[in-house]
Amino acid sequence: MGAFSGNLTYKQYYVKDELPEGWSEAYEQAIQRHVFRPLTPEGELERTIGWCSPHFPLDLELNSGIYLYNEYITLAMRVDTWTVPASTLKIYTEAETRRVMKDQNRNTVSRYERVEIKERVKMELRRKTLPAIKTVDMAWNWQTGRVRFFSSSQRLNLEFIDLFEETFTRPLMPDGAYGACNMPDLGLTEEESKRLEYLDPVPFVDAATAAQILGDA
Repeated sequence: MGAFSGNLTYKQYYVKDELPEGWSEAYEQAIQRHVFRPLTPEGELERTIGWCSPHFPLDLELNSGIYLYNEYITLAMRVDTWTVPASTLKIYTEAETRRVMKDQNRNTVSRYERVEIKERVKMELRRKTLPAIKTVDMAWNWQTGRVRFFSSSQRLNLEFIDLFEETFTRPLMPDGAYGACNMPDLGLTEEESKRLEYLDPVPFVDAATAAQILGDA
């Protein structure tokens, strides 16, 4: 969803620091290191995150020709989740437990055996299903430092911030007055930028009016 089609809802962030020399080649290598890695039935992970093409989620061959559009770096964050419904897992675990007891002529199994059976059944169920795939686009104007992530989900935004900062080693500032004032294209001096840190938030509505509005709501 996002940059090229679908919902245009997005969260905006800022990258304040200037990009280093040779960033294009360095970032291409960094993106490839953080490209999406598919889940496997035998693995312990049930959720995994990484970059993919913004045009097709299964395209994991990422190079600058895929994600670089003039002054924009455009990628998609792909999230795969492998979920076996608890009720389904319980039923098939019980069925396998009964089979084991019958084959071994036993009336019960130990706690350790029950855990082992449950994990084995979960793995078998995974082999019969596919993980759910979700992608969210990201557009980063590397000239202005503005970054748009096309989802309002708090969890996805937190995961995006972690992935972005780990990939590009640049901190993201959430959209807001402070972040906007720190952008280089605004033209503030270093002294003016430092003074922003000591400003106190000021409400645009006095306390009495705010209480009345909330009361009417």
